[in-house]
Amino acid sequence: MTPMPPPIRVLVYGLLLFGSAVFSAPFVWMVTTSVKVDRELFAPGLRLLPLAPRPRLTSPYLDDRLHVEAAAKTRLWWAHSPDPPPTPEVLAQLARLVRAHKPPIPADLDPAAAAHQLTLGLYHKLRRILPAALWQESPTALAAAAKERVTDAMLRDLLADVHRRFCIGQIRVRSQALQEEILAADQPFSRRLLNETPQTATLLDQTEKTIQYASVNYDFREGDRVVLSRAFTLGFDASELQRLQIYLKPDDTWHELWLSIVKGGRRYVAERPVPLANYDWTMVTWQEHGPDDLSTKIKTWVLLEPAEAGPHLVMDPRQLKLTLTLRRSSPARAWWNKLRLNYDRVLDHIPFWRYVGTSLFLVVANITLTLFSCSLVAYAFARLTWPGRDACFLLMLATLMVPGQVTMIPHFLIWKNLGAYNTLTPLWLGHAFGNAFFIFLLRQFLKGVPRDLEDAARIDGCGVLRVYWHIMLPLIKPCLATIAIFTFMGTWNDFMGPLIYTADQRLYPLALGLYAFAVQVGNNPALTMAASLLMTLPVIVIFFFAQRYFIQGVTLTGLRG
Repeated sequence: MTPMPPPIRVLVYGLLLFGSAVFSAPFVWMVTTSVKVDRELFAPGLRLLPLAPRPRLTSPYLDDRLHVEAAAKTRLWWAHSPDPPPTPEVLAQLARLVRAHKPPIPADLDPAAAAHQLTLGLYHKLRRILPAALWQESPTALAAAAKERVTDAMLRDLLADVHRRFCIGQIRVRSQALQEEILAADQPFSRRLLNETPQTATLLDQTEKTIQYASVNYDFREGDRVVLSRAFTLGFDASELQRLQIYLKPDDTWHELWLSIVKGGRRYVAERPVPLANYDWTMVTWQEHGPDDLSTKIKTWVLLEPAEAGPHLVMDPRQLKLTLTLRRSSPARAWWNKLRLNYDRVLDHIPFWRYVGTSLFLVVANITLTLFSCSLVAYAFARLTWPGRDACFLLMLATLMVPGQVTMIPHFLIWKNLGAYNTLTPLWLGHAFGNAFFIFLLRQFLKGVPRDLEDAARIDGCGVLRVYWHIMLPLIKPCLATIAIFTFMGTWNDFMGPLIYTADQRLYPLALGLYAFAVQVGNNPALTMAASLLMTLPVIVIFFFAQRYFIQGVTLTGLRG
């Protein structure tokens, strides 16, 4: 065989690489989107890679990545900034305007850096409220028009947009009898939890738009953790505690917040930390194992696991000791927290492993029944002689001409009258009757097997079924592997069948369960992509390990018969 000339070879490999890049682009987009936080999804411009988490050593701090001037440095080459970069003259005029208003800058921020961020924020704010024609005039005329629009409240809001700090609000508990309490409600927020690491952090009372809270100012240059703890007396027995909720405002540093409680002589620890991701107020819930864990409703809590017990932990039955520990994250740990955040949310929101178990059951049942029924029927068509064989084979092939939409309603009525509606039976039992295409595929493969092998087996005393089992099946393994892969993919990705035959969410396979999940989360792109990736990975892994059988089966099937 004459080798390809080098230019042709380069062209072929180039086309293969280009095609691989094109076809893998959606998968790459799905992977990168699945690890983005919500604010990255709706940011202006096009961005493929997620923002790198930055675990700050000190907080509060100014977020210098919020505005486009700083964020544009990390954008891809084809992205465009929503606003053109400001000229030095325009920035100078806006800086004078900021200084004229003398906005109150918190003592924990650098005044020069805060003024610079205010100037940038004011520029982008004015780009959206001033007429476009004004931006073509001189900086002095622009500043005069901006002076009429800028207010003290606007500057306070712009400063709040870039001011990051870790805040703790109300701490609520609820009993199994639905009795709710706010812990230490009669005390200032800065004293509701006692600071056990004063060298690393301080707690300050703050008020923001009538919302009161405690700001935790920490410096991890003096230590690697902040510990806040206190024992509370509840209005009910601590053993009846159902859940604990804390209102938090993270500072987007991706440090880890751990919780532990002590009650009734036992200590409980959260199964995983809560990363300080994003910077909006949120409510975090912790609770012990209970009946809710077995339900199909959205799980919005972090489980508390029993850690230790002993006489040193025995307290009053109504006492609850709560400990919050903020641990410093390294850049690698921050990346790990960001990579797993959306996947943890997916696993919390849906009974994922229940869906996986249902899908695996259907996959195993359908592959087993399909391989057995199709191979047995194909063997009868290919190797046995009986009256009406060719007519029955043509009749079977004719069923391939009937669209599935035509038989959908009759099939549903049959299964419903058999009492199989809202069960998994219609999703697997039908495969015991074979598949016309797979039977045709196996028949063509079996017709290529030499008759001498079958005759030799009959001379040795093998009957029809022993010839089928010991001679034919081992010879058609590549074709059976191909059918198994097709059946796996069809069952794993089947959406219409479960949608028609199941109404109970506990019976959902993964495909239908992820659709229900997407509806529950409002089609959130990041969570939907994370869930889709979890569903896609098994298909990729199966094909990767079984591609040799798949290609061999398709190739040999096309050559034989």
